[in-house]
Amino acid sequence: MKPQLLVVVSDLHCGSTVGLLPPEVETHSGNTVGFGSNYHQEWLWDKWQEGMRQVFALAGDDPFVLLCNGDATEGIHHRSPEVVASLIEDHCRMAAAALKGYAEKASRILITRGTECHTHNVEDYLANLLGAGEARDHWLFTINGTLCNATHHMPATSRAYLESGAMSITLGNARINSIRSGHPVPSVYLRAHRHCGGWYTDGAGILAVTGGWQFLTRHGKKVVPDAIPRPSVIVLDWRGLEEGTLPHVHHFTFNPPSPAVTHL
Repeated sequence: MKPQLLVVVSDLHCGSTVGLLPPEVETHSGNTVGFGSNYHQEWLWDKWQEGMRQVFALAGDDPFVLLCNGDATEGIHHRSPEVVASLIEDHCRMAAAALKGYAEKASRILITRGTECHTHNVEDYLANLLGAGEARDHWLFTINGTLCNATHHMPATSRAYLESGAMSITLGNARINSIRSGHPVPSVYLRAHRHCGGWYTDGAGILAVTGGWQFLTRHGKKVVPDAIPRPSVIVLDWRGLEEGTLPHVHHFTFNPPSPAVTHL
């Protein structure tokens, strides 16, 4: 039975002190690293597990493809002290441990290369750890006869009320560039990078963006101080649909608890 489900995650940023981290991971040196009493990572891991349970309940016994659409690791960059280990290979092992639950059930795994300062081209190592073959900058594939395009980057915006505009612009640009180059025109586009999840459709195409699994870093607090990270998993579902049609979109989003109020 060919898979008619696509599970999409991205921007795990494993290795960041405010990114996704399993409870225990062994580093290359043999040390065990975990989130301990880091409440940001404890919450992220709890919601990661909850998202996985929701995806598995939706899929049932039906096969699915897993797409990790970039920035699975935080990397060592800009002299940032906000990392839990100093080797990107250890960040990669953390990402592999986080993705293991999905990978063990997936009929196929696709790994997309992300932002070089976060990944340092370590995606092929991650793909090898997960038995996924090679990583790619762009994926072009069909599910249920529908052509899909996946890559990590798309424009970001600091204005929450304009997020859908960036989605429609990205969708339109991608289509036009395919048309004028004489390439096949996909109907579904998967993007990440901006950490703001959501999806947009004009009735003929879909652009879906997964929410990032990382709270604001010191840099993030400077450039987008009002942002509230809302991690997510997107599942595209073609079950029961005619070949070549747009899928149903299931978007599992998690809202962090409100910060405490100081009463003066």
